[in-house]
Amino acid sequence: MDMSDRPSPAKKLSDPAFDILACGLIFLSYLSVFWFVRQTASALDLVTSSLINLTPLVILTAAVRPVIRRKVIGARAAVQVLSHICLAVVFTIAWHWMLLILIGIRDGESFTDFSVKAFFPEPVVAWQFLQGVTVYALVASLTYLRAKPPMPEFVETTAADWQEQERTLRRYFIRQGDDIQPIDVEQVISIVGADDYAEVSTADGQHLVRTTLAKFEASLDPDQFLRIHRSRIVNLHQIERAESAGDGRILLYMANGETIHSSRTGAKLLRDRVF
Repeated sequence: MDMSDRPSPAKKLSDPAFDILACGLIFLSYLSVFWFVRQTASALDLVTSSLINLTPLVILTAAVRPVIRRKVIGARAAVQVLSHICLAVVFTIAWHWMLLILIGIRDGESFTDFSVKAFFPEPVVAWQFLQGVTVYALVASLTYLRAKPPMPEFVETTAADWQEQERTLRRYFIRQGDDIQPIDVEQVISIVGADDYAEVSTADGQHLVRTTLAKFEASLDPDQFLRIHRSRIVNLHQIERAESAGDGRILLYMANGETIHSSRTGAKLLRDRVF
């Protein structure tokens, strides 16, 4: 396939790149705040203080984000609320403890000879706890946004389930709240691959199916569905018109108003169907 095609819209920035960018921005934010309130401090002291605050954040984010992705997202609303409350408390207390230890190491005689002094009686602890809860809320929100769009809930479909279905898929099911809704394949307008998920667009909206784009494609009628891009399949019955987009590509206008750019390979496959 043509590797110069546009990336999938489901993931424009990779997770490592996003994390590096976020850490850089947070470090600069801490550095700016410490410089503003401690203008007489040395550059080394400002950098050290910024890293002391950033390091626990990085460690704890790396710990709680997989939990949110795998255990919290997609659970019932009450379970999600209770889970976030518990995680926020653990996140905040752990961050506070880690800060105390890192500050003790910084102010101690060595990495092995230092004392940890709690500052619970001081008003600053209230700010520290508020900051911890706020940062956790930001981490959780970004985790939801970076996860594959959890629009409606969906029914898990394993590879064995797909194989047991008839070769040409006619209908499948998704979960919406406590209900299970059937989706006729005829209603599908386009399908976007997003790692282990497929994001399906219909005239009524979008939903997720837990299967890869390749497995989904294998179950569809090849006379009706065409992989127009390495990460997208379209329903040929839902194309209203198509026009050249230059460089050997085609621009498709779909029945739901969506416009889709094909790859050069996808455009060739579509042109092969023109009589």
